[in-house]
Amino acid sequence: MFSKILRWSAKALLAILLLAVAAIAAFRVAAAMRETGTRAELAPPNGHLVPTSSGGVFVQQKGPAQGVPVVLFHGTAAWSELWRRTIDALAAAGFHVIALDLPPFGFSDRPGSYTRQDQAARVKEVLDQLRSAPAIIVGHSFGAGAATEFAMRYPERARGLVLVDAALGLTAPPSDPPALLRPKWIREILVSLTITNPLATRPLLQTLIEKKERALPEYVEILQRPTTLQNSTSDIADWLYYFAGADRGAASADRGSYARLKLPVTMLWGEKDSVTPVAQALDLRTLVPQAQLTPLPGLGHIPQIEDPGLFNDALLKALGKL
Repeated sequence: MFSKILRWSAKALLAILLLAVAAIAAFRVAAAMRETGTRAELAPPNGHLVPTSSGGVFVQQKGPAQGVPVVLFHGTAAWSELWRRTIDALAAAGFHVIALDLPPFGFSDRPGSYTRQDQAARVKEVLDQLRSAPAIIVGHSFGAGAATEFAMRYPERARGLVLVDAALGLTAPPSDPPALLRPKWIREILVSLTITNPLATRPLLQTLIEKKERALPEYVEILQRPTTLQNSTSDIADWLYYFAGADRGAASADRGSYARLKLPVTMLWGEKDSVTPVAQALDLRTLVPQAQLTPLPGLGHIPQIEDPGLFNDALLKALGKL
């Protein structure tokens, strides 16, 4: 009798495992079925592609042509449109805003090379093509790595650096991507369960922000729109391998490089940020003594959507000082 129970239990466990595998695989299949859109169908008509040696970069510009340029770097899985209220506020204040989509997100081409050095070089080419004057560089979350890399590698092109809840990876020891992520099919399944899964967008967004009610339908739609482009899951899976590593070749990943950062630096940081806590801002200030820190009370990791008015006021004050 006991052996029969064991055999039955083993068969039941195998059946459960097979069902779980089938359910997970179904998300990958569903992602492929959703990803049929084109840039022409989905991208905002006021944006345009700027050619670079690694493909076109989608850019949205607003504000007077002669205004001080401000370049906005978005965070993970976001794109230029998530800055919409900030774009409008800065343009109304007389700045020339250049909000760009860092590949593989948004509507830029997806070249498969996503280190901070690659992104910084890409943005330099964009600004060269636009014939931009030296700009104030604003980087949010994971995009702050590329923004800081740009400021370090091309200091003549940056007149100031603003870091918003920056995810620079400076407080943890460098590491290689986990071996589990080497097979691309595993990364594709992870992406299809998260970034390109429309059922996950709002819950994931809520984990990043303190004001959960600010995971509004408009922001959910913005985040979801580019993920229906063709091959999104596969392309983002390529990026995930870079995301999971320490990007050791980047100057911005080296704590010692920050002492050589001579331009003005301002940090805007949600006091309730649980993703990159304020302790990381305090640590960064020890590396960049000239940096000014402005805490944003009651806000989490994405302050520009949690309280656009408070955030834009703080950013405009910071830009005025720069």
